[in-house]
Amino acid sequence: MAKEPQIQDAETSTLIDPFFTRNNLTLQDQHECYAIVSQLYPNQTISPASCQGYCSFTLFVGPSTVIQFRPSPYRLDLLVTSLASSIHSVHVPKTSHRAVLRSSGLEVYSMSRIPGASLRDSRSHSPTLARSPQFLENLCTSLAAFLVHSWHRRPPAPPTPRGKIGISLYARLQLLTTALPARFRPIARQLVDNMHNITSLPWVLTHGDLVPGNIMLSPSCGYLTGLVDWAEAEVLPFGLCLYGLEEILGEMTEDGWEYHPAAEGLREVFWRELGEGVGEKERKRVEMARIAGILLWWGFAWDEGRIDRVVEEGRDEIEIARLDAFLGPFDEADLRVSKL
Repeated sequence: MAKEPQIQDAETSTLIDPFFTRNNLTLQDQHECYAIVSQLYPNQTISPASCQGYCSFTLFVGPSTVIQFRPSPYRLDLLVTSLASSIHSVHVPKTSHRAVLRSSGLEVYSMSRIPGASLRDSRSHSPTLARSPQFLENLCTSLAAFLVHSWHRRPPAPPTPRGKIGISLYARLQLLTTALPARFRPIARQLVDNMHNITSLPWVLTHGDLVPGNIMLSPSCGYLTGLVDWAEAEVLPFGLCLYGLEEILGEMTEDGWEYHPAAEGLREVFWRELGEGVGEKERKRVEMARIAGILLWWGFAWDEGRIDRVVEEGRDEIEIARLDAFLGPFDEADLRVSKL
């Protein structure tokens, strides 16, 4: 959720990336990362990713390889990354573990590079094109198709939840009914009362951080080329990741969250594509899961990955602003679904 810009682009620089200071590592540890990449991939160009994650340091090696360094508390679950690439093929990086650095203890992973540019970078480099209705429509339809694929490639029966969110869905939503700012509590209560409509949806592999920096696309037309950063992915009821749709339809500005002028039409384009793939009759339950996803992802503060403290007015303004924008005026009828 929390992303920081990369501040250095050369191994010989005396500047240290925030990732290393945040993890009590040194400039020498940073140089060691470049050194092992040079050993593994001699004569290849090496450059840091423009958008670095909070829990990792990422280098691009040549045209098709990514090397990522992660502290052991944030190590990747290779069963999850393997499942993601087996379901989505070329749209998800193929990941392998390469080494553990002796001095820093950083885990080293190699990944295939997803072509294209991130939505975040496209908005920065081509602001007019990346905000045009046709560009965004292409992204909405191709994202819907990607998610439909996960619907059809799901486990044959709901698995026993093993991820951080999956094992605590009910408890987290119940906590939100009393701890969220008062205006959001009725939504959380309605979701708790209708939890069966969410958990009875197909359980699918779900990306855990669907934000612009992780959405890869063709910079010329907007079609999705893949999703990166599956570190927080887990098997969850379908639709919980649809908070990410809002990140496509709008952006945070100095004045708060602003939706693009064509947002409502694009939203219907997305739901029409999704409905054709999963069945229009499922829209109500999937919409409920989308709202639950918004509360679960933005109702809890990041806090360096702990994600266990409910957001507070005056302390977590970015999260509160998103909740206000994404949930809007609450109508209980939006969550009224007959028992299935």
